[in-house]
Amino acid sequence: MGNPPDRRCDLDDLLEDVSGLVSPPEIIIRLRSALDAPGSTASSLAAIVAQDPNLSAQILRLANSAMYGLPQRVETVSRAIAVIGTRALYHLALAVTATHTFSRLPCELVNMAVFWRHSVFTALIAHDLAQRCNVLHPERLFVAGLLHDVGSLVLYGRHPDLLRETMLITRGCEPLLASHEREILGFDHADVGAELLTRWGLPESLRTAIRLHHQPDRALGTGLEATLVYLADMLSNRTEQGCFSEFGPRNEEIPDAIWECLGLDPEDGEDCRANVGWRFMETLTVILPQARY
Repeated sequence: MGNPPDRRCDLDDLLEDVSGLVSPPEIIIRLRSALDAPGSTASSLAAIVAQDPNLSAQILRLANSAMYGLPQRVETVSRAIAVIGTRALYHLALAVTATHTFSRLPCELVNMAVFWRHSVFTALIAHDLAQRCNVLHPERLFVAGLLHDVGSLVLYGRHPDLLRETMLITRGCEPLLASHEREILGFDHADVGAELLTRWGLPESLRTAIRLHHQPDRALGTGLEATLVYLADMLSNRTEQGCFSEFGPRNEEIPDAIWECLGLDPEDGEDCRANVGWRFMETLTVILPQARY
């Protein structure tokens, strides 16, 4: 049997085909440049965000949401930066703008309401897990959890006829879905998402986490981020609100090595799921204010 065909050119072609639809908006590019500049200040970042009133309002709603539980209400972007930090502000802006951008992708095979519920639920669990593991800038994991499946929107939007049967026979089992995608195309939706988010400036650790979120054995060897996103995805799929499948929750086994790597146990996972539940709808309506859930 010969070697499998090289599908890399197909992945490049796929991304090139949607590059105009999913390119990062100018405000994210400017925020990233300002954040990396030596003379960057909170006021300079606030000035950039203030140029987009809708983005400013959504960031303030997130800063005032139960995700942070601040004792006093934050009224301005400058104050939000002072309270949550410049990098947290950037990651929240990234989460809001990326979600808005990807939600416009036409995709007849994916139930968009279910997709974004799963994405937001996973994001909140990833954020909580990161806090429990004392990960620096846990908002990074919120972003990775939120965007871990965006490759699906591209893949199933561009190849509906090729992948329609895959969606039907896997019945919402994500690892099996990714396996079928690799058999058909040579890559899966996680590969597409990771490459896509290179263009958004996500750091390598988060791109790797997205690429490996269905491959726990490989995730364990690449750092906490990949393991956290994998675990958040699995825990989300165990809930009615956050499951990826339209067929209901899936209680797939989580390897002991995952808990051991993070210094957590299944009770921590249950606590995270419970904590996310009462914050879920508030966060969903902030991230996607115009959507139908």
